[in-house]
Amino acid sequence: MNKKYQEMAQQIVDAVGGSENIVSVTHCMTRLRFNLKDMSIPKDDEIKNIAGVLGTARSGGQYQIIIGQTVNEVYDAVTAVGNLTEAAPINEILIT
Repeated sequence: MNKKYQEMAQQIVDAVGGSENIVSVTHCMTRLRFNLKDMSIPKDDEIKNIAGVLGTARSGGQYQIIIGQTVNEVYDAVTAVGNLTEAAPINEILIT
């Protein structure tokens, strides 16, 4: 695993409250999509300051971290670092 993605993933997992706060995580074409136990834990400003993070959003009960084109690599690192179950990516074309 790329050290840059591993470090970024560790910062992200810590910033959303650790593995114990993550119910599930998936991704779409540009975003990590977290379902969290406690949505008040993530601090948007801190997460936006993580190198490689483009922004954050809260939508549809999910906490979303905008990564961009490297989202697949970051997602793989997040699931590895957080010891989380991988889920199939969301196909945004099907979402209307």
